[in-house]
Amino acid sequence: MTDKPSRKEDEYFAKQSSDLIKAGRERAQRESLQVSRRAHYMKCPKCGADLVTEEYHGIQVDNCPECKGMWLDAGEAEDLLRREGAGVINIFKSIMRGVGSS
Repeated sequence: MTDKPSRKEDEYFAKQSSDLIKAGRERAQRESLQVSRRAHYMKCPKCGADLVTEEYHGIQVDNCPECKGMWLDAGEAEDLLRREGAGVINIFKSIMRGVGSS
């Protein structure tokens, strides 16, 4: 008499292997995403230099010392518009209106 695995045993081990492979792939994907985020955290999206956070009228603004870009987080542009009056901000308002209408 031979000890041949049954069909259910084969299915069980095949599923177990598949689950382990799937879990390993998901873990590798999460780790890769974390590494990527750490590599890009506080980097200028235009030139890749380290961003410097400065306060402008009570709002944290990320500035690039290399390309002189200014980066705002969600809601910060609207906060600036509410706090500022006329002048250059009116130009900024018109740009924002144009972006919002597209």
